[in-house]
Amino acid sequence: MLGGIALRVFLYELLAVREGEPVERQLQAAAAPLRAVKDLALGLILFTIGSALERSRLRSAAPRLLRITVAETGLCAALVFVGCLVVAGVMHIGNGWVDYVIFALLLALASIATAPAATLFVLQEYESKGPITDTILALTGINNVICVVLFYSIFLTLAGVGVLNATQSVAQHVWFALLATTLGSVVVGISFGTLISVLHAKLTRAETFLVFFAVFILLGAGEKWLLEHVGVSFNFLLTSLVLGTVFANVAIHPHKLTSDLQTIASPIFAGFFVMVGYELHLDELIHMGFLGGVYVICRLAGKVLGGRLGVKWAGGPPRVQGRLGAALLCQAAVVIGLASFVERYWDSELAHRFSTVILGSVVIFEMIGPLLVKRCVVQGGEVKAVTLLQRPGQATEGDAIVPLTFHALARWLGLRRRKGHIHPEKMTVKDLMRTNIQLIPASANLDEVLHRIERSTYSHFPVVNEQGDYVGVIHFSDVREVMYDPASHDLITALDLADPDSAVVPIDMPLSKLLEAFTRENVGVLAAVDNTDGRRVVGLVEQRDLLRLLHQSKPTA
Repeated sequence: MLGGIALRVFLYELLAVREGEPVERQLQAAAAPLRAVKDLALGLILFTIGSALERSRLRSAAPRLLRITVAETGLCAALVFVGCLVVAGVMHIGNGWVDYVIFALLLALASIATAPAATLFVLQEYESKGPITDTILALTGINNVICVVLFYSIFLTLAGVGVLNATQSVAQHVWFALLATTLGSVVVGISFGTLISVLHAKLTRAETFLVFFAVFILLGAGEKWLLEHVGVSFNFLLTSLVLGTVFANVAIHPHKLTSDLQTIASPIFAGFFVMVGYELHLDELIHMGFLGGVYVICRLAGKVLGGRLGVKWAGGPPRVQGRLGAALLCQAAVVIGLASFVERYWDSELAHRFSTVILGSVVIFEMIGPLLVKRCVVQGGEVKAVTLLQRPGQATEGDAIVPLTFHALARWLGLRRRKGHIHPEKMTVKDLMRTNIQLIPASANLDEVLHRIERSTYSHFPVVNEQGDYVGVIHFSDVREVMYDPASHDLITALDLADPDSAVVPIDMPLSKLLEAFTRENVGVLAAVDNTDGRRVVGLVEQRDLLRLLHQSKPTA
């Protein structure tokens, strides 16, 4: 993103000395050929977020997610609405209380959205994994669905009944536009999601990727073509989200495609963030004014307090109560689209004021949001210590960006000696394990075991007694043998299913010994125990994480 900002500044200074078209128009024209890349990246990001809404995961987590969503979105929208309504009334922004209410209501609805791009990028960058990560992804998708559907529905409904002065182009087709933006987007998403699911099973890997990318380019171009020639269109972001959800729940082996996309999509995501930085409206920060400050403060307070109340209401762990809402603060693509829509179709002087507040706040939330996402998953125990150790020069809370940047530049030019790299030989299990894990009580019956397995992303599940001591591990194969026997559900406990001979590894075990343990046990996951008595489970370590680390640490020719 910083690269995009620097590129825009450079081109601005270059074009400012030339005569001809206005500089802003020339900057927009220069970026036009890359719109397809941005659409493709946005489609992939929303597709990945939608893939997190898998039915098997949501079935058990639905009540918890519903409570967090109601508290977080409700409190955020309420605080923004009240704060902006008061400011609009005091400052007389508009022509009476009808304008004040509409203006504050649209800002409140926009505040619900969470930027999927920045959120997903941070989670993937730090290889975060666990229930907190899954919750953040699911809430990001749900927030955007609620925001898009409610915003367009309320805007177009108010335009249809004559309360809101819409431009002539949308006023003629207001009810058709409402139908296309909401139900039409869902239908298009379901249709293409089903198509890709079928082709995914029939085509080769390379052919699947070609069709996959072509679909998102077609959807992005199609949305803009319909807007220009018909005046109404489906919503590209909502369509991509629905498409990903359908694929995750309908396709055969959907995880195969989504895991491959994480590697292939990296350069596309990099190009996307350059575009985001290039199009970031830094000048809008100056024009936000007092109203923009109130919007930022109310949204921040609403997300943080709403997340805290939601987690408490849902019975979540206390250590994430104050962090989950803050992890939903990123805001960019969705609200930028809403701001563009409002400026285009709201025939009022308030449309530009709305856009100014939104675009200015995007700059702020895109700066602080990713840091808070990182803080949530790191302190939640879902990021391996080795991931943080291998990031020299990484900016953390309180670090100065400029000195770190110049130090990195000096190292690259050979003017500064690089600090010694941490080798796997010096690492232990503690550096590679994740600590936010679900432990199964030994007394849990089969239904409780299945419920916990449904909510987990692991394939092995440690079982502990009342004192918290390790008594064994449940494997998938052990559960499959009894899960279809109704008579067993009340008779069998987790202790009966647990394999007491499964090995555990101490957290101070060197990684060389850990590889031997994986080879000897022939499993993908091992429970890590503390060093005091060797019985208390403190984390899980995966074989694929170890193999990836060893592969990355190989010296290159």
